[in-house]
Amino acid sequence: MAVTSFNIDEKMDKTLEDLKQHYGASSKAEVLRKAIALLNIVKNAEQPDGSVVIRKKVPARIDRRQARDW
Repeated sequence: MAVTSFNIDEKMDKTLEDLKQHYGASSKAEVLRKAIALLNIVKNAEQPDGSVVIRKKVPARIDRRQARDW
């Protein structure tokens, strides 16, 4: 595996640490790997105009008419 190093500021370090805790990642490097994988998914889903749609699945117990308010 190739080794790469980055210089990051304190704010980015805190963000990586917060994400590490939130997702139970074993390291900040794991957070970065997941972020890169997600960015690749976004790239593949990008529309010709550059837009990307993220949809939140509506739970079955919510009536579809109410979904727009959810």
